[in-house]
Amino acid sequence: MRKTMPKNITTIWVVVLAVCAFNQGTFGEETNTLVLARDGKANATIVIAPDATKAAQFAAFELRYHLNRITGGDFPIANNGVPAKGISILVGDSSATRALGIAPETFKLQEYLIRFLPDTLVLTGRDKPDRGKVVYDYMNDPKAFETWPDFWDEQGTMYAVYDFLERFCGVRWFNHTETGMVCPANKNLTAKGLEIRRAPRFSYRYASYHDSNSYDAYVSLWPSGSDGFSQWEKAAYTNAHASGKYAAAKFGCVQLFRLRMREGGEKCMANHSLYEYYNRFWTNPATRRVDMFAQGYPEGTQPPQMCYTSTGLIEQVAQDAAAYFNGASMSIGLGKFQWGENYFAIEPMDNTRYCKCPKCQKLIGRWRVRFPYFSGGRHSDYFFHFVNEVAKRVKKTNPDKRIVTLAYHSHARPPESFQLDPSVAVQFCFWNNRTPYYRGGYKNDLSAMKAWADEAKETKRPLYLWLYYTFPVESALMHKHHCFPGFFAHTIGEQFRLFDQYGYRGMFHCGYGQDVESYVTYKLMDDPTLNVDTLLDEYFAGLYGPAADALKKFYLFVEKTYCDPKSYLITFEWKQSRTTAWAFLGTDERMQELGKLMEQARTAVAVNGTAAQKTNVDLFDKAVWSYMVAGRAHHLQHKRWYEYDWFSYKP
Repeated sequence: MRKTMPKNITTIWVVVLAVCAFNQGTFGEETNTLVLARDGKANATIVIAPDATKAAQFAAFELRYHLNRITGGDFPIANNGVPAKGISILVGDSSATRALGIAPETFKLQEYLIRFLPDTLVLTGRDKPDRGKVVYDYMNDPKAFETWPDFWDEQGTMYAVYDFLERFCGVRWFNHTETGMVCPANKNLTAKGLEIRRAPRFSYRYASYHDSNSYDAYVSLWPSGSDGFSQWEKAAYTNAHASGKYAAAKFGCVQLFRLRMREGGEKCMANHSLYEYYNRFWTNPATRRVDMFAQGYPEGTQPPQMCYTSTGLIEQVAQDAAAYFNGASMSIGLGKFQWGENYFAIEPMDNTRYCKCPKCQKLIGRWRVRFPYFSGGRHSDYFFHFVNEVAKRVKKTNPDKRIVTLAYHSHARPPESFQLDPSVAVQFCFWNNRTPYYRGGYKNDLSAMKAWADEAKETKRPLYLWLYYTFPVESALMHKHHCFPGFFAHTIGEQFRLFDQYGYRGMFHCGYGQDVESYVTYKLMDDPTLNVDTLLDEYFAGLYGPAADALKKFYLFVEKTYCDPKSYLITFEWKQSRTTAWAFLGTDERMQELGKLMEQARTAVAVNGTAAQKTNVDLFDKAVWSYMVAGRAHHLQHKRWYEYDWFSYKP
């Protein structure tokens, strides 16, 4: 088991803040000390331009909210040109920042600046030039969310404000619930530091396709609609329920959390993109294009794939890509697809039942021996040949745009007989990223991921990732049982260091993580050099106070059990079965040990905890422990005869 939380929680929280304040970024030489509040009264004015961007307006509102909460003061927001009281906090582009030689056009994509000057703090960055009015008060205006910056908008000024609040004010947003933020009180707030100019390390940072209405359900162990989820949800949003405006209050909690964690950036989405072709070119006999679909399947049945050597299909996909880039995708039925401003996705159906025509089989068969199925390269030459043919045509119509495709399943490796066109962006699907115990599959994925990184050194190809945080919860939902939680924070840290080393530009998460994985991942998407143990220390100390030691031990115990191959009888079981979950991982002995830690946490917080810390321990109990108890009980009720003896195995 890894090291546990030191007993002096206050000391470790101070140390954590100090370490996190100075562990990243490009620093200048200014070291001015700015007194922002004295005795609970504001000593600064937030200054924005009269025609400030949406990102700057929103950043100013967020800064005022947090500074007011920290100090108890009332920080005004004034337009540039109006005399400012006390310290001037320049938020976003304005004539005042330009007078300092800070021009927005000099910022790179997603870049931002924090600068300390005498009597002036500068918080600015690259913003989308949208100057529409922002309404911040979502509780009293149900349409306020529509005025907020989108995840995919340039919002460098918001990043500057959030980074400042974290580094220099001790603010932390640990999760999306009403008690998930730590905002330390400080009536005499001063800020001092070196200049920081940086951008998030990964340019594409997307938690999931799900919107903020369903985010909390998607990171939960309990399935949405279950009694367990309902109990957790009521405790997580107590004030929202009491307000009479639950929908807006909950959406606001989640949307703000995601913005504060810098989700978004460069939009480069990809997924199985050709299913719509069945509606367009198969279902209706009048518009049927038989030449575009896989051959060799029973007559009268719908083919499971397309024919990826079909000239007709190649020309049609290239035509659709041009229409998409030229803004005409709605007219051809592609309006629901939003891959990104500069990307058009191409990916086959989610199966390997490919075309049996001679041209396709020649490409499929050529590398079958060299790339056996399990290695992830059996169909690479075949499918990427199709992608290449489309890319050649798109380069002629839209030379500044790109095709994006997945390196997935049986085409997970680069092609061997030719080079994929450098204009094609690739999202590598790290199939086993959440199954580190399955060493064979995990190492094979690492090998394939490195193969793309090596190939990209020569081609300068943009590389992205598709990560599978959805398991083991998804497999448990499909098979109607409870999983043993797939906690893996330290593995995430190891993976993100590799992503950074290999030059991957960002990632999409198929599913996300429970609260700890969510927090660690958000932080590492911004800066993969952060230390996972430091992040865990700040997470548990910040949320749980006196119960931090017990709950961190709980987390590390579950994590070690889940990630250790020695915990399993069958380590290549990718979708965790009920038997694996509760006969091998969540054994009686382990559940008893975890139960003791949960009781220690309850006792500790009951004696010395704040109201928020008591709520957070209760939420951990409802979200994690009650789910595990129910899963173990369900297993014992449905034990098969052979599990009583054969599965008494102890690792």
